[in-house]
Parts: sequence; C-alpha cells; structure tokens
Amino acid sequence: MRTRLLDAAVASLVEVGYAGTTTLAVQQRAAVPRGTLQHHFPTKADLLAGVVEHLAQRRSAQLTSEFEAITPDIDRLTAAVELTAKMLSGPSFVAALEIWVGARTDPELRMAFLPLENRLFELMHTSIRDAFRQEFPDDPRVPTITDFTIEIMTGQALRTLLAGDDERNRVVQHRWRNAVQVLLGTADAASLLAPPSRS
Repeated sequence: MRTRLLDAAVASLVEVGYAGTTTLAVQQRAAVPRGTLQHHFPTKADLLAGVVEHLAQRRSAQLTSEFEAITPDIDRLTAAVELTAKMLSGPSFVAALEIWVGARTDPELRMAFLPLENRLFELMHTSIRDAFRQEFPDDPRVPTITDFTIEIMTGQALRTLLAGDDERNRVVQHRWRNAVQVLLGTADAASLLAPPSRS
C-alpha cells in the first residue's frame, strides 16, 4: 500500500506539479481511504519525504542498471553521453524536478531531499567517469569532462521540458559527443562541425 501511495504521488508530481500534489489529490489518485494515507504519511511533509526516498531508490537502480548494460562492443563515450541524457528525462526525473522546485522555498523538504539528490548525482558522476575511464584510464581530463557532461545534459533536459524540442536535444547531444572526443584527443576539432546523422 505504501508503494501504491508513493507511485500515486510521483504520478501527481509529473501531471500536476508540486503545487497540485496535495495529500487529497494523492489519496484520490491512489483510490484509498483517507485513513490509509494518514496511517502511512500523516502529513504532506511525511509523504514528500517518502517520495524523495522512493525516487532516489528508483533512479539509483535505473542508473546502475543502465551503466552496467554497457557492453565492450559499445562506444563508451557515446553511451555515457546518451545514458546521462536518458537519466535526466522521463517521469522520475520530472517528479524529482518538481521536488527541486518545492525544496527551494521549503527548508524541511530541502533537508530531506538534498542529501539523497547529492548521492544520486555522485553515483551518476562515478558511473560516467568509470565509463570514460574504460578507454582513458588515469586521464586527468576525465573528471572535468564528466562534470560538463552532467551539467550540459541537465541544462538541455530543463530546456526540453519547457520547449519540447527533441530535434535540438538530438543536435546538442551530437555536438557534445563530438566535443568529448575532441577534448580527449580522439577526434579532430573539425568534427565539431559535422552535422548529426538522421538515424
């Protein structure tokens, strides 16, 4: 029942945002009696704290699974950029983003959310860095390129949520993949001008 309530809260965050995600809305979406919600989550703060943990577990499991699935025959540079972009999209990311918005002005929510979100981004950083280091062990450029990959893909994810421009998203990912290769010395700077493929 707890998971059902948390899933309903995540769906509410995605569909109606932080402001619209009230305990009543979650109770109705989960189709449970009021007492059931109050038994598991007496207050909205308790519910959102549960959602934070729920999302952190879900996103961490997805991240680990996706990066473990990179096989030796896959170009790790391309895979790392694409998987970063994938992790920064979808319902779990949108729900987390809504909590970011709420946490900006809610100190209690921020205290619950920030440590878990920091842990997730550290896991993401480690996974991307390790993917790059499979081909570039001990390269001092890798940590900086990893940071840039996360920041660029995060910015692009936020823009895509507002503008919905999938084509621009594809172009930015293509350009950043090329830039990573140039920065790591595996491609000439002229490759930055190459247009993305249509596939």
